[in-house]
Amino acid sequence: MGAIKKIYSKINASYFAFIGLLIFFIGLIPAMVVHTSFSFFETHISHLGGPTNDLYILFNVCWFITAIFIILFMLGFTLYLQEKGLAKTGTGIMFILAFLSAVGIMGMSIFNTEESYTNHFIFELVFFFTGILYLFGYAILENKAKIFSKGQVLFNIIVAAFFLLYLVLLVLNRVISGFAPEFQSFAEWLFLFANLLWFFENGILMLRNK
Repeated sequence: MGAIKKIYSKINASYFAFIGLLIFFIGLIPAMVVHTSFSFFETHISHLGGPTNDLYILFNVCWFITAIFIILFMLGFTLYLQEKGLAKTGTGIMFILAFLSAVGIMGMSIFNTEESYTNHFIFELVFFFTGILYLFGYAILENKAKIFSKGQVLFNIIVAAFFLLYLVLLVLNRVISGFAPEFQSFAEWLFLFANLLWFFENGILMLRNK
């Protein structure tokens, strides 16, 4: 652990978040452009990672690499919170959940929904459920720390709410055939961008409050 702390004392973990986000958009934007009839209300994120998209390999590779940078950022973020006085047990548990969520991203990028739907769906559930847990968990932890504003705590809850919204719509669409599929697709993009913003915002937070 000492060696890891030494590394993060020289490299601000925020940069891992920023680089990861940049790599993701390098894969996302071209995949959106070449996708046939792309729409936030009809095209799911997983559609960009399937063989029907000409740039699905680029998208999946960038998605996988982004997950690696997320793990690197979350490790540094965990050490940062501990330095600010938050309990090692609580922050450690949140890191494990965030790590598993990133593993879920890796799994989804390896198993695309068109060729390996079951495996893709399993990793999707891992990503969502652990994501919801760590976002709510960080909200609780940060609420106890004086350096975090109420707005920061609320932001965690809002992002987690977007995750929950998508899961609710996902279940409803499976229980009730044809139930507002366009809302499910749009909710998926909402939580994706909200989650990406969460990493960016916390990266900025670490830079401002060293």
